[in-house]
Parts: sequence; structure tokens; C-alpha cells
Amino acid sequence: MITVGSSNEERKGVSRRGMNPATMRHLELQIRTLRNAPRDPEKLENLLKLKRRQKEDATETEDTERLVTEIEMLKVVLFLVCRNIKGGEE
Repeated sequence: MITVGSSNEERKGVSRRGMNPATMRHLELQIRTLRNAPRDPEKLENLLKLKRRQKEDATETEDTERLVTEIEMLKVVLFLVCRNIKGGEE
């Protein structure tokens, strides 16, 4: 399991190993996206299309940054899922 920081550090208000808060949010979003991504190629492709449309329509910088991160992680999951499917056919 992937964890960032520890509950002890959070309780004391210590920044997680000196990391920038923006970097921490980015890493947490990557982890959350990887955990929650569907493992079906069709669902992944549909989700990617939806996220790309949302990114095109986004007006806020924070929304765009979040969507770009989600799209990158969904592409990674899609690549791995398709690779496993192709590897099973051989």
C-alpha cells in the first residue's frame, strides 16, 4: 500500500518530510486516481473522454491542473490494462 507521510506527522502539524503542499496534493490525487480507476478498457476510455471534455471546458487553473493529473494517471492505467490483456492472449 502506498502512503504519504504518517499520522504522527499530521497530528504535530509537521509538513510531510519537507514536501511542498502543492506537491503533496498532486501525489495524493495521483494515488487516489490510480486506486479508483476502473480496470475495464472500455470504461477507462469513456472516462478519459469525459475528463478530456471537462478539461476543455474548465475555466479555473486548479480544475485544469487536477484534470491533467487525472488524465495522465488514467492513461497509465489504460496502458497497463491493455498490456495485461494482450499478454494474456499470447
